[in-house]
Amino acid sequence: MRLTSTHFGIFVIFAAIYAAGTLALGRLPIGDIQVKPGEIATPLAAIFGMASVVGLVFGQFVANMASPLGPLDLITPAIAFAALLTLLYLRRIHILAGVGAYYIITSTWLAILTSFVTGRGDAFFTAFASQGIALAAGTAVYYVVKSRMPGQKMEAPAVEHQ
Repeated sequence: MRLTSTHFGIFVIFAAIYAAGTLALGRLPIGDIQVKPGEIATPLAAIFGMASVVGLVFGQFVANMASPLGPLDLITPAIAFAALLTLLYLRRIHILAGVGAYYIITSTWLAILTSFVTGRGDAFFTAFASQGIALAAGTAVYYVVKSRMPGQKMEAPAVEHQ
């Protein structure tokens, strides 16, 4: 992949969305569930490609430096990178397959991490619920953005005239 100014711009925007969304807004409380606003941008990686994946991972690394889970949470961007690559691969089948794989991979990791660090018995429920809420909102945003994107024009193959 050749790095262009467009790719760099996408990288910066997604890194800023994740880092600023998570650090500035904090974790949005919905009852006992804490939702990271930065996760809402995750399904958009299916539209914007590898530059957005790297941006999300970098933004997550920056945001996790201030994580209440401590330095172990700095492993999370590597897990998210693998999950985002899975999302990119599975988008060929359907966006929900990719988002579902990302949800299972990251929720499982966050549940194990939260349970280990905090010792809370409800860590699995809260991890899966918070990721589910964020990714459901992100998938809705994905469909809105996808519907607003200009259609790609398909050109008919040129016919040689004799």
